[in-house]
Amino acid sequence: MNFDHLADRLTTGLVRVAVAADKTDAVGLERTVAQQQALLLLARRAQEYSLSRLATELGMPIPAAQAALATLCREGLVSMEPDPSYSPHELRVALTERGRAAAPGFLNWADALLTDLDEFSEDDQRRLLQVVTNQILALQQRGQIPITKMCVTCRFFDGYAHVGTPEPHHCRLVDAPFGYRQLRLRCPDQSPGP
Repeated sequence: MNFDHLADRLTTGLVRVAVAADKTDAVGLERTVAQQQALLLLARRAQEYSLSRLATELGMPIPAAQAALATLCREGLVSMEPDPSYSPHELRVALTERGRAAAPGFLNWADALLTDLDEFSEDDQRRLLQVVTNQILALQQRGQIPITKMCVTCRFFDGYAHVGTPEPHHCRLVDAPFGYRQLRLRCPDQSPGP
C-alpha cells in the first residue's frame, strides 16, 4: 500500500468526522457535507488546491467534487481558475476573501491532527484510520452523517475473519484478506450490507 494513500484516507475521514461534529453553520445556509468538507479543506490552505488533489482529499471523484464546488463558486466563496497547463481536471481552486471569512472553523482536535498527520508513522496512521473509520460508522448508524461506500458497511466485508494476523479482515468480492491500512472510506465496488 502506498503510504500517501493512507494519509489521503485519513484526511478524508477526519474531515468527515469534523464536519459531523461541528454543529455550527457560519453562513446560515444549508450546505451539503461535500460543500462543508471543501470549505474546511480550502480554509486550511493559504494558497490554492488543484481540483484533482482536492477531490482526492475529499475522497470523491473529480466530477462530484466539481459539482460540490459549483454552488460555492456561484455564492462567491470559492474561485476556480484554469491551470497554466489548461488540463480540464487541473483547475486551481481557492477560497475567496468572502469564502475565508465564511468558512466554518475546524474543531481544535481535528485541526491539530490534520496539521501533524505527515509526522505520524505509518503504524500510527493505520491505528488512527481504524479509530476514524469506527467513528464514521457510529455517526452513520446514528444518522448524523450520510452513509458512504465504506468497506465496513459492505456486504462483501468480513471483519476479523483472520484474527491474529496483520490482515484480519476479508473482502469476499476479491476473495482476499486485508488490514486497516487498506480499509476504504469510499469504495466504487461497495455494495450495502444488511
